[in-house]
Amino acid sequence: MRRIATVGLAAGSLFLGMGIHAVPAQAEGAEGTSSSRAKPLAKGKFKTKNGKAKAFRNVESTGTYEVTHDKITVKFKVRDKKRDGWTPAVQFAALEAWDGEGTGLYFPLAKNLRNGRGTPNPDQSGSIAGPPINNTVEPKGSGRPECRTCSNVKPKPKPKPKTGPADGKYTFKFKKSFTSKYTEYLGVREVLLRKKGKKYQYKVGPTTIIYAASEGPHHVPAASDARTSRPDGISVRRSVTRDGRYQEALRKGTVNARRAIPKGWTHFTNKKLPGQLDGSTETWGYVAGYRNDAGSTSARLTLRIRDNRKDKRYAGTIVAFTNADASVADEWTLSNLQDLKGRWTSRVVHSAYSAHLLYQSCVGVYDKVDGRTVFVPTSCGEPQILY
Repeated sequence: MRRIATVGLAAGSLFLGMGIHAVPAQAEGAEGTSSSRAKPLAKGKFKTKNGKAKAFRNVESTGTYEVTHDKITVKFKVRDKKRDGWTPAVQFAALEAWDGEGTGLYFPLAKNLRNGRGTPNPDQSGSIAGPPINNTVEPKGSGRPECRTCSNVKPKPKPKPKTGPADGKYTFKFKKSFTSKYTEYLGVREVLLRKKGKKYQYKVGPTTIIYAASEGPHHVPAASDARTSRPDGISVRRSVTRDGRYQEALRKGTVNARRAIPKGWTHFTNKKLPGQLDGSTETWGYVAGYRNDAGSTSARLTLRIRDNRKDKRYAGTIVAFTNADASVADEWTLSNLQDLKGRWTSRVVHSAYSAHLLYQSCVGVYDKVDGRTVFVPTSCGEPQILY
């Protein structure tokens, strides 16, 4: 059974940690087809998982979520199946790369409190600061660099509830929804809660990622040209090159002699590159191999791009997956659609070429090329060979 923690009402605020990996759930309808910012990009239902303690079998939290370009909105309720001294509470966390927002513990207040327990008041709920949600969506053992300019929104202190948490057989629907501007991932967990004197005790259940954007966050407004082809805030160009440029890069670079993608996750960041454009842009990501339908190995890359300056230049990254001798490369140019300071955007890409991976962090402009609006790099850091 989990250790019971005891906290006061003024306990430390919840924040989003940088710890273990949670497997993202598949998003429903994450591909938006309309440029309307109000139209949902994804929506669905959720139900929390039970914790190890026996009392978790008597409680549950359910609800619905909706994702637009600007925010995630969650409507939720809790159910208590038995009067056993524990009250069901629920806790959320919304994520976007390093940035995120956590909540306190939402729970129903008792209408008539007797011996620390009572039936729920349908018009009242309480919220206290609880333990941090330390689960993120990054792989376990992630080598992500420290981010000194990222934002973690903590819950604001709530007034001391006049009554304690409700306990008994009921289903309680919270009148106030949870909303967040961070739209890439949404996590939830149920919490057992009880009041002892002036303090609260709690046991936390496992965190579940109930929503994961399939192609990255959707916070960038649509433009008026070809860059609006995707709703995920990132412009994409893909081409297969056979001109030998990456063979030369491999000869000059220091690359491991292996001719296959390394096992597990390979992390990278442009902070390790020399001459990084005076910090104008950040690139961070991880790559792993997987078995495709044909039985051979393919590569899966999650790439994050952050524009650190509003300087009329757009942040971008060039990644290239190659075959064993680098004579053929699957090249992707990924770039932010707007010059937005301090906000991440991300993209997941796949490639059948998995022998080597190279990348460059860049800044550039958008211009017309062959009748299409495309990202044109104007300055790039030195190429980096991952493997």
